[in-house]
Amino acid sequence: MGYKILISAPTLADKAMALLDEKGATVFTVPDGSPDSIIFDIVTREQVDGIIVRIGEIDAKVIDASENLRVLSKNGIGVDNVDVAHATAKGIPVVNGRNSNSQSVAEHALGMIIAQLKDFRRLDTSVRAGKWEKASYYGTELRGKHVALIGFGGNGRALARLLIPFDVTISAYDPYLDDSEFFEGVDRANAVDEFISEIDILSIHCPRTSETNGMIDAACFQKMKPTAHLINCARGGIVDEDALVKALENNEIAGAAIDVFDIEAPPTDHPLWQFPNVILSPHIAGVTHESFERMGVMAVENAYKILDGEKIDLACTVNPEALSDACRP
Repeated sequence: MGYKILISAPTLADKAMALLDEKGATVFTVPDGSPDSIIFDIVTREQVDGIIVRIGEIDAKVIDASENLRVLSKNGIGVDNVDVAHATAKGIPVVNGRNSNSQSVAEHALGMIIAQLKDFRRLDTSVRAGKWEKASYYGTELRGKHVALIGFGGNGRALARLLIPFDVTISAYDPYLDDSEFFEGVDRANAVDEFISEIDILSIHCPRTSETNGMIDAACFQKMKPTAHLINCARGGIVDEDALVKALENNEIAGAAIDVFDIEAPPTDHPLWQFPNVILSPHIAGVTHESFERMGVMAVENAYKILDGEKIDLACTVNPEALSDACRP
């Protein structure tokens, strides 16, 4: 059936767009740089059946704007820009591309870990400035270090698998998983305090929720070793940015690598910019050619499973209570 589908972005991956065309969808897109209000305008005018969510806020006003709206499908994993509670109250399933970009995020986090330990950013600047520190510089090996993961979903597990060959000690904290989700080479922690004072690297891989917001705060940094590094490829707000700045100023930690921020894009005078031991990227850890294709195709397939009343994997369903009986496995 030719459903009306809004993509809250200019496009999806080519294969995903081809799949929408194959299914006979009438597709609406949001031009690059448009205000969030255009999403509401299109949903209201076109009375869309589904929204494939990339960027922009899908709030209660947008959800209420179409009487035909039956699914919100995330192009990716995180749904912090979707009012899930309101969608649930209206019986609208919110689905995502679980694990679609986990390998990309894990590789990005691993790259950040190695770049921090090897001091790549500062050394690059040093060589470009005409210095040659061959006689005086000593790097640090990843082998033998203690890495802690907060969040052990698809991204955390993918990073753990990449880390195991480095012969590191891995601790993982995720109170929402069964023991069966943890595998050999990973020690399950029951609290952050079990490892925070011992680790060499802390890597964040949990969603931003009321429980995790600000969880890495001044108290955590004060407990960490001055040789430890923070990696955040999850969501802004999980790490208290003011506390991170103070920890770096006071040499409470050795450095940080950050892909996500409280405000995106961050202000151009953000205090993190001053530190040579901080590596930054623009919330693109999960964006590669390969993952972009997987995310887009999964977003379309998941949307159509809901629209066509087909069974969907519960792991891809953010609010399974909103599923119809036909869509339940």
